[in-house]
Amino acid sequence: MSPRTSIEDRLRSRLTDGLAGVDPGPGDRFAAEQLGRRLRRRRRIVEGAAAVAVLAVVVALVAGPRLGDARRVDPAPAPPVGGSWHAGAPSPVGPRWAPVTAWTGTEALVLGGGTDSPCPPAASCVAADPMAEDGAAYDPATDTWRRIADAPVPIGYWFRPVVVGRTLVLFDGARRWLAYDIEGDTWSSLPAAPARVSDSGNLQALDGQVYVMSTSGRVMVLNPAARAWSRLPVDDQEPRLTAYSVLPTDDGIFACGADPDVAPDDGDTPPFTIVDRWDGATWSERFPTTGTIGDLCAHWTGTRLVALDIQTAPGLDGNPPMGGRLDPETGRWSRLPGAPDVEARTGDGWYPHAADGPLMAAWGYVYDDDAETWTTLGRPRSDVDLQQGAVWGDGRLMVFGGIDEATAYDDPSGISDETWIWSP
Repeated sequence: MSPRTSIEDRLRSRLTDGLAGVDPGPGDRFAAEQLGRRLRRRRRIVEGAAAVAVLAVVVALVAGPRLGDARRVDPAPAPPVGGSWHAGAPSPVGPRWAPVTAWTGTEALVLGGGTDSPCPPAASCVAADPMAEDGAAYDPATDTWRRIADAPVPIGYWFRPVVVGRTLVLFDGARRWLAYDIEGDTWSSLPAAPARVSDSGNLQALDGQVYVMSTSGRVMVLNPAARAWSRLPVDDQEPRLTAYSVLPTDDGIFACGADPDVAPDDGDTPPFTIVDRWDGATWSERFPTTGTIGDLCAHWTGTRLVALDIQTAPGLDGNPPMGGRLDPETGRWSRLPGAPDVEARTGDGWYPHAADGPLMAAWGYVYDDDAETWTTLGRPRSDVDLQQGAVWGDGRLMVFGGIDEATAYDDPSGISDETWIWSP
């Protein structure tokens, strides 16, 4: 048995045991529901690099917040509620849960999403949740909507969006790639990647090109305008990483992964994140091993790589953090400064996920990496509880749709068409 297979088997075993015996606590409910549905309905087993990254995250997500650990590092209390909410015009396409969102520079694109009662979190639903093909564009400057052309396929929450110039690129996490021409209001298909993609949960783009990681650890590059793929040279830093995500920035192309040989058979040693940098000509640098097991290639603030996660992994030695940040200028990683305790979150808040530059929304907070501050989002006067779509635009957080948890699982009238804007 290879070291990589051994690690994956232990992680899968821990995930199965954890899900069987743990009631999900105050972790990110929407993220857990998304992953659960994808595991049940799409039947795609994430292999190789993605298994090490994603399953480790899920073990901590589901079990971590419910298990106390004396080694936790002085978590900060919940920060005060800040900013303000105001209502925008409702969506013209009607109520939706978990629509896919993207910011074009002037408008928020809101696509697809669920149209019927979603499968309850603890249920095993036979039929897949129906997803819509239509969408609309929202202009926050004028508080107006316009419909856009229907997509060629239903757009579900598992699609990953990224805007490249005036083209929206969508990836379904498997083989399907779509392009939406924002100016021409037309859809087209893009060629599939030359190898299986390690789905890290989002798409990243730079200078007109989209970057993804293959399950074998090779960076693949899509040029939507040319409708063609290319690959970066093999990352030749030693030891070879179990690489699972890539982050293109103007400071280099970063690959994030872990050493597949690091964990002993007891499975208690954390597979700490390792980051390599492509400088445009070679894989010239490997940064010192970090102290987080989170995906530091999740977001680029403009100066730092950030994994925005306030959980820890008490099942691993040292109770390592799931979040953290890396400054490529100094080569140093650090914990998220002032991160609040996951147990301190209010149960009545909103938990949209979106990031833009130094501003990141997750876990019911807005984190400003430049100012190193946290703000509790609170909630507007809405019956919506979760499963909204969210995106930043012009320094404001826009939130669309969602469900009223008390009614939506039994009655589609609990699905929302609301638009809410949070301003700092």
